[in-house]
Amino acid sequence: MKSELTEKWWQTAWAKSAWVHLGIVLGLTISSLSFWPKPTQITLSGEAGAASSTPPPPAPVEAVAIDKDVLEQRVAEIKKQQDDARKAEEQRIRDLERRAQQAERSRAQEEARLKRVAEEKRKADEAAAASRKAAAEAKKQQEAEAAKARTAEQQRIAREQERKKAEEAAKAAEAKRKAEQEALAKAQAERERQAREQRERAEQERMLQEQMAAEADARRRARAQQAVTEVQRYTAMISDAITRNLIKDESTMRGRSCRLNLRLASNGFVTSVSVVNGDRAVCDAAVRAVNRAGTFPMSQDPDVYNQLKDINLTVAPEF
Repeated sequence: MKSELTEKWWQTAWAKSAWVHLGIVLGLTISSLSFWPKPTQITLSGEAGAASSTPPPPAPVEAVAIDKDVLEQRVAEIKKQQDDARKAEEQRIRDLERRAQQAERSRAQEEARLKRVAEEKRKADEAAAASRKAAAEAKKQQEAEAAKARTAEQQRIAREQERKKAEEAAKAAEAKRKAEQEALAKAQAERERQAREQRERAEQERMLQEQMAAEADARRRARAQQAVTEVQRYTAMISDAITRNLIKDESTMRGRSCRLNLRLASNGFVTSVSVVNGDRAVCDAAVRAVNRAGTFPMSQDPDVYNQLKDINLTVAPEF
């Protein structure tokens, strides 16, 4: 910028002003010479030979008588012309000076304008440099803030992802807990149902067992009663068989008795007979009667047989 504003010395403002003033002075000098009246030469014919060595003079002017008034008038006109010319020249000089002053003012104004322009340009350059620097700083700050914002956004996204993962994990844990709780509740309900069913089955079995026991007891009592009856009936039949085979002697047996023990097979066969106690004569006759009978009637009912297979009987002959 400094090289653009620097001018050669003959192109500077003061050099231009000097050239203008020098031109004005030269112009005034030339003008005064051009307007100054040339002297009238009157050449006499007698002088022609004296100037032989010089160029030939112009044609001689014939002498004319001049009126004094005309001459004064002519002189006055010339003087007036000179005055007018002088005034015109002075006016011209004033105009030139005015224009020179105007040019100087214009030059000064232009120089001031150029200085202002240069200063404004310098300030503009400084402002532009400051603006560029500020813009660079702002851009750097903006990039830093953008990087910070990106980092913050990435951190926010990471936190959001962590939060979502935590929420999903919490949801999964809650779902798992609920599922486990539901499974436990179902298992508990199933256990309670099974326990209830088991209790019900146990109760039913107990009731069934009680019913079966009652029925069995009833059957047992019935069978026992029946067995008693059967035992009594078969006992009576065995006693009748012994009585039929008994040889009685009224003189030795009246009022006497004998208690025997009989062991019988399932078909009623007598496997053994022994005397428990009693009268000897009656006991001997009773043993012979059992042996003669050999086999007695026997029930097919095992309960009845169990009561008859080892039985004690009392033999008391009647007369």
